[in-house]
Amino acid sequence: MKEFTRKKIIEAAKEAEATNGAPISSRDFARITGISPYHIYRLFPDGGWREVRKLAGLERHPGDTSAIADDQLMREFNRVASELGKIPTWTQFAAHATISADVIRRRLGGLQGTLKHYRAWLEENEPNSPLLEHLKSRSRHEIPAPPQQIPASISSNSSSAQWTKLNGPTFGAPINFRGLRHAPINEQGVVFLFGMVSYELGFIVEAVHAAYPDCEAKRCVDQKQQRWQHIRIEFEHSSSNFRVHGHDPANCDVIVCWEHDWADCPLEVIELRRVIDELEG
Repeated sequence: MKEFTRKKIIEAAKEAEATNGAPISSRDFARITGISPYHIYRLFPDGGWREVRKLAGLERHPGDTSAIADDQLMREFNRVASELGKIPTWTQFAAHATISADVIRRRLGGLQGTLKHYRAWLEENEPNSPLLEHLKSRSRHEIPAPPQQIPASISSNSSSAQWTKLNGPTFGAPINFRGLRHAPINEQGVVFLFGMVSYELGFIVEAVHAAYPDCEAKRCVDQKQQRWQHIRIEFEHSSSNFRVHGHDPANCDVIVCWEHDWADCPLEVIELRRVIDELEG
């Protein structure tokens, strides 16, 4: 079985770009080398393909959005907000920005995630910016809060039941990833999203069932030689739920989740919110 290291992947990236004769994306790299995105995700958990590209000294592929650093996203968001003198809506941002609003939404977790990152960025880089006050007073600028009471003139003439936030389904942050419009908010959403990207991560799913662990699969550890390993997977919305549910780590190999929030997790974790950003590159 071929063992990949950070050094080997960096060297493979250099050779792949030389073979291609032009800047390569993460998809190009997998196609040329036979190294699945899983290995990049495992060996470069913080920067992914963006880190590989930087360490290998490669040029950015025109369609590779993963090459855009978070700081660059925040600087562009700040430029637009400063020009408008307020926190922009996504429509306003799209009309003035040089970076797609979808890139920021996917990377930072929708509207609220973007505002959280932007506030932290301003506090560190421009602490005297008047936009900080906008953030403190209008943290939900695109979604106005519903009135506490419906005026009597309206409610008395309405034959339908009064709407409250408990009457209908709720949705995760907008991600617009392929056919999935919103981020998962439960384990079922994680299962669905994993099914969308499992093959690209080098997995073949054999069974999904209610018993622990949730999934039996095989993972490609060498795409060129077609070598596979048996893997036991548990799905969780947040990785820490694995501990909350009292699962035995000895009977599982990988946790697949939307958000990895368990710093001392003894198992390998695949955090899908990071994976889909890499796969969009």
